[in-house]
Amino acid sequence: MKSRALGFAALLLGAHATAQEPARHQWDLLVGHSYSSARALTQPATLVLEKTRGSPLYSVLDVGALLRGSLADRTWLELGARAHAGSARPESQRVFGAVARAFREQDPLLVAIGAEYEADGSFAVERPAATAELTLLGGVPGLGTWVSPRVRLRWRPWIGVAWDGTARPYARLAADYTTGRVEAGVEGTGWLVQGSGRSFVQGDLSVRLVGGLFVTASGEAGRQPPRYEPSGRFGLGLGFRLGPS
Repeated sequence: MKSRALGFAALLLGAHATAQEPARHQWDLLVGHSYSSARALTQPATLVLEKTRGSPLYSVLDVGALLRGSLADRTWLELGARAHAGSARPESQRVFGAVARAFREQDPLLVAIGAEYEADGSFAVERPAATAELTLLGGVPGLGTWVSPRVRLRWRPWIGVAWDGTARPYARLAADYTTGRVEAGVEGTGWLVQGSGRSFVQGDLSVRLVGGLFVTASGEAGRQPPRYEPSGRFGLGLGFRLGPS
């Protein structure tokens, strides 16, 4: 278990995902961006400390990192890792993950082929999987890009399938909005697992303090892999983000 945890810590020096192509031959390192390829958003890496009367101080941590670069014209690669952890989450509801994805723009679609690894907090349940997903490139206001320079609202749907011995189809919808120092985002995902549905929703509202430092309110509800156990929480804490939006 220790060796796996150390291996994951090393992966955190790697990275995590968006859905916008970087400039050709340019590589970017981003910290605090969403782990999901669907959510080309800017949720900060957040640390929340929770304290109730008669109980110790608890922590909630959500952090992702992404190394993103171009491979060729309209083709790029993302390597990422994330931790969905903290002492306020039971071990079964903590999630550690890593991902490698290659993206290709093929009008009118954006196609992604990749490999993912997810484990719970004790590494008792591990789920490596191959993935394939796609989304539309445009044609609708706000799809993948801001509605306009003044209306900074964007959204993106994805459909895909993960293969880990059995096929797990899924659909994901994400949206984000920013105005001045305020940023908000939400992402919902639904999976078909052994003939029954599972869903998970997470969102955040952030106010920039200075540089990459934010005050962030965040919440989550539903069931997420690898265990698909029910969970829900809301918290307020500090967030940090490094890299372009």
